[in-house]
Amino acid sequence: MKMDLKNMRNSKVGSLLTIYFVIRVISFSTFWVAAHFRHRHFLTIFARWDAQWYESIAQNGYGFSVVEKGQVHSNEAFFPLFPILEKFVHELSHLGLLTSGVLISVICGGWATVMIFKITEVLTNSNIALITSFLWIIYPIAYVDNLAYSETLFTALVATTLYCWHRAAIKSATLFAFLAGLTRPTGLALVVAIAIPAIYEMATNPRSRRSFSYNFAIFASGSGWLAYILYLSHKNNSLFSYFSVQSNWGNGLDGGRHFLIWISNYLFSRNWYLGILLLMALALGLYLLVGLYKSTQFAPILIFATLLFILTFSTQGYFGSKARYLLPDFPLLIPIAVSIKNMKRRDKFIALGLLSLLGLTFGAIAATGHGPP
Repeated sequence: MKMDLKNMRNSKVGSLLTIYFVIRVISFSTFWVAAHFRHRHFLTIFARWDAQWYESIAQNGYGFSVVEKGQVHSNEAFFPLFPILEKFVHELSHLGLLTSGVLISVICGGWATVMIFKITEVLTNSNIALITSFLWIIYPIAYVDNLAYSETLFTALVATTLYCWHRAAIKSATLFAFLAGLTRPTGLALVVAIAIPAIYEMATNPRSRRSFSYNFAIFASGSGWLAYILYLSHKNNSLFSYFSVQSNWGNGLDGGRHFLIWISNYLFSRNWYLGILLLMALALGLYLLVGLYKSTQFAPILIFATLLFILTFSTQGYFGSKARYLLPDFPLLIPIAVSIKNMKRRDKFIALGLLSLLGLTFGAIAATGHGPP
């Protein structure tokens, strides 16, 4: 019986990976079609925004900057793990740096898909886990899986950390949290998500206070994030160097003030309907967050999902990219998966088909646009 369950699980994972890579190929194709109709060169899609900055780090390290609108934009705003891997793949395969970055993103997307399935399965069931993973694959902003961006690497590390923690593999979870902290600044949300349960366990269980694993989780999980902050502090002779760099990019924390101003500017303009849509999207996010709390009591996933949601909307700058920042917040898809799972078979296929079409269409339009993805 156990062998049959294992074979079924492996079959589902294999099918998921096949679906993931097929969707990625289709997505690349939609890029080409959209670029053709919008009179844009196909390859320029992959050499913009974050991809350029990661390439500069992989090529020459930190220290590159440009001046835009009187502000110094430095590549020190970008955490180091992705460009380190990009350089490694480049030197190993002799592919270009950008091509290496795209390859990393696509492979890590497959890894993330599998781990999203695994952690969701143990929290719910395999059917909901399959739908959740599929929703992540076709998420409209998932087109960045095709770009040399760090989102898929970060998502894979997040899902793996949460899965390891659930299986009580505390040291493994700590290692992956450490790597997540080296990947994106929001890795801090994952660090808090496992540190709080570790502290609670040690406070309520006297035996765990002597456990190396829980002490290791508390003190080592955030060391990747902290190491980069301290590296910049030493490099630039300023304790708050990283936060100054982010401020110059216009990405400091402001509690959501600028985000609400951005929505208000739409509400009180001729494009008021866009403001309404943005408010609806924000309300949907809050609704899904509440739904997640009803779907599971697993503290690390609740803490991470909540903190990442708050951090996404409480920072300044590039508000059109907020959806991308939520790509690693896959737990928010679980309530949607639960709803789709409860549909009739025909309605389920129609819903997933329409969502797939929406995701691929939006991705092609956004990837070939002029704004930052």
